Amino acid sequence: MNGKILSKEAIASAVEKAPAVGDVLKKLASKVARGVKLPETFSAKGLDYDAQRELEHLFGTVGRRTADGRFCLPIHSSLRDPALWCDALGYFRLVKGKDATCDDEDVFARLKLLEPEHSTFLEKLASNEEVMIFLSKPENKKDWIRLFRSFVKRFDSLECGLVTTLSQLGSDWFNDSKRLRNGALRRQLVIICATFADVPSDDERRALEGALIVDNPYTSSVTFSAPLHLVMRNGEVLDYPCRYYVNRMATQLPLETVLEIEEVKWAGKTRCVTTSENAAPFANMVRKGDACVYTAGYPCLAVKMFLHKIGETGSQCIHEGDADLDGFRIASEVGKCIPLKRVVASAILECAAPDRGRELTADQSKRSLAFLANPQWQNFRFADDIRRMLSRGRWIEQESFSAILQALKKGAAR
Repeated sequence: MNGKILSKEAIASAVEKAPAVGDVLKKLASKVARGVKLPETFSAKGLDYDAQRELEHLFGTVGRRTADGRFCLPIHSSLRDPALWCDALGYFRLVKGKDATCDDEDVFARLKLLEPEHSTFLEKLASNEEVMIFLSKPENKKDWIRLFRSFVKRFDSLECGLVTTLSQLGSDWFNDSKRLRNGALRRQLVIICATFADVPSDDERRALEGALIVDNPYTSSVTFSAPLHLVMRNGEVLDYPCRYYVNRMATQLPLETVLEIEEVKWAGKTRCVTTSENAAPFANMVRKGDACVYTAGYPCLAVKMFLHKIGETGSQCIHEGDADLDGFRIASEVGKCIPLKRVVASAILECAAPDRGRELTADQSKRSLAFLANPQWQNFRFADDIRRMLSRGRWIEQESFSAILQALKKGAAR
């Protein structure tokens, strides 16, 4: 058996010698076209011995006849791979375009055959207007197919756990380090990454970093103030973050440095750090001497990796961020990096007076309702908090948390 066994030439030759072969192959090819998994053995009734011989030759296996005259033939595991049926689909015109093996008019039909496990993502991409505009130019199709297949190969392999740059991927995938650093193809990569991570494609950094892809390892960074010693891969121990913390100052580390940290050692008494979504509250925490990490909205890759390192010390986290949809999604992302002890926004929604906060806009309400209705988020840990926010009709900014908590202490919150 070889790779040409289901080529158009081989099929045409077999059908010419035994026309009944065409009916059998078309039925099997139709299953592939519909995304149905091929059986380990197929059977057909009424086949003559010429057809039996040609099918055995095509499939490289030996069949058998049953008492009722049915012919049964095993399908080798390699031939149950949908990718090997591209020629058959083209021969029987089951895929749009003249040839399912080359630059097919329907890029997505071809990719569903080559990457059947990613069909759901391909369907989403096929409905993306930017993608379809890009693919409307025939010269872009080949690059887009290579881009998608290269991405899913990385996504499905051990490389998925390694941080890389756009320059490196451009070199690896297109033999051109500048190819993905800007332009239309970079935009297509962002859309693909966003689709797989289920994040907005207009948030480029978040989409790329969800796949551990960065533009520049020195422009992604983490800002923090905490009593920490950093043990580097070369064995050197850096204690300056702890000295900065004692002096009520913050430390900033680029991703390239975070990647070189072997271990974080906690030098304080209480193993707890507060993460802050917004800058002003973070600055107040630094001035008060709280151990804290700034997420700057949705945490970037450097922040996530650094929080993982802190979590490995046995430390817990108190998260502070806006009491709105994005705020709770940020809290969820933080909780995937380090154990959450408390989310302040949850407590604020429970105790704040009904008139506290800012009125939800129609767009905010629509986004929140759509999020809750999405089956992907049915087990979201802060779903009840989002429902409470919707029932109040208001969201609360992190900057107002201190005033609300102080008012509570004075018994004036309600």
